[in-house]
Amino acid sequence: MTAESTLAEWSVRLTASPLQRVGAFALACMGGADHPEELTSRMFLGAVESMTQDLVATRVVANAGDPGGFWLSASYMLWPNSSLNPTNRRKQSEEERMLAIRAWRAAPEPEELLDAPCTYCGRAACGWFGKVDIPLGASVAHRNTTAPGHEGTPLCYPCLASLWAFPYGAVLSGGRATVVHSWDDRFLKAVTFRAVDRTQRAAKAAMPKGVKPSPYQREHAVLKAVRAYEHRVRAPVELMALSNSNKEQVLIVQEMEQPVAEWLRSTRNTALDAGYRALVETQGTPQVPGEAFLAKRAFSDPGAVVDFAVGHLLGRMSPQRLLPPVDPALGTVLYSYCQEVLFMEDKDVERVKKLAGRVADLVGRDDRPGPFNEFIRANNKGGDLHGWFRSKSVDWLLRERKKEDPPLLPVYEYRLLFEDERTWRWRRLLVFAVIEELIRREWRPRGSQEEMDEMKDTVEAADNTDGTD
Repeated sequence: MTAESTLAEWSVRLTASPLQRVGAFALACMGGADHPEELTSRMFLGAVESMTQDLVATRVVANAGDPGGFWLSASYMLWPNSSLNPTNRRKQSEEERMLAIRAWRAAPEPEELLDAPCTYCGRAACGWFGKVDIPLGASVAHRNTTAPGHEGTPLCYPCLASLWAFPYGAVLSGGRATVVHSWDDRFLKAVTFRAVDRTQRAAKAAMPKGVKPSPYQREHAVLKAVRAYEHRVRAPVELMALSNSNKEQVLIVQEMEQPVAEWLRSTRNTALDAGYRALVETQGTPQVPGEAFLAKRAFSDPGAVVDFAVGHLLGRMSPQRLLPPVDPALGTVLYSYCQEVLFMEDKDVERVKKLAGRVADLVGRDDRPGPFNEFIRANNKGGDLHGWFRSKSVDWLLRERKKEDPPLLPVYEYRLLFEDERTWRWRRLLVFAVIEELIRREWRPRGSQEEMDEMKDTVEAADNTDGTD
């Protein structure tokens, strides 16, 4: 194959493999293209050569932890038993190491092309590949997953190079390669290009020693990447953590759904920004910062964000100042979250807010804490909210009111609180709206010490029933 024919041969295509897609965008970044499919053959081969040179540079490194050992260290997790880290590496000369690495990463000759399609893109494959080249691939020494005569998975050279490149678009730490993927190509390009820059800088820096990761560090990094993105997020965002080492092969995939990702992005530098900061303050614990826990819940349980926001307010109540000050922006952002992320319809949220006003009329009609105490207790998990509304509906009918006033709990609101599939979320939202309304009315309890002590026990119990991660 001549140089010119080689340059005319290679083009990168995006496939259905998330890791190949990340790698394709990493190649585009290193090759100087805006998109993988804009890579010319010359740009593609230049990116491959750049990766090869990074590996060749490790030939002078004695141990993975030594200066310049970044890719040697990563190779035990990415490409175990490859030409970069063979079992006889210590016996090899620097020249032997270089030749072995270059032979491993060399472009195939025409006669090496197989009469088999690439598993990823369908073009002619250039060879059979296994664990040394494919993340989480089976060893080519084991043929129980391939057809007779096959020695692994058939891949074309551009797809193979994309798999070599995906670590540049990853965070390599803690024995894992952590990758952010999305089917939104524009978003994937943004996060991958930043990751390539970060990885290349990390490869030149001193190897960190004993750095303890912060809680939910990987999820938190994705949240920050989403919020830093300047355009609408149009697809779910996946967080993939994997290891291809001989000690363990593991793949952990988490997904942030598109509405969650887009809502998080939309709160930055907008009218919701102050509310976002107030929401973050409601999500943390003494051990885990609020934004880190918000990131975790954005992946695992978006509905729990509301639970913990309400639980935080309940936890801040005290006999001396029962209702804590609440940033008005918190209500705005919480209602937005319910509507945009949890798909609670605007008209239903407004119904709950009006219901909260009627409940506040009842529990705040005097300065005794008892009625509010009963409402909170009834709203706990295991509490009898149905019974509370049944009894309080009589009080509502007996009070002075206008003829056109609605009943305390109309049928539609009843169905939200007791028959909807998100009944607990509606109840949590009702608690928040009642607290918000009582604060707006500047209601303060002035009961006996016994009543105050009972109130404290009730709100602490309510705080403990809001769920845990």
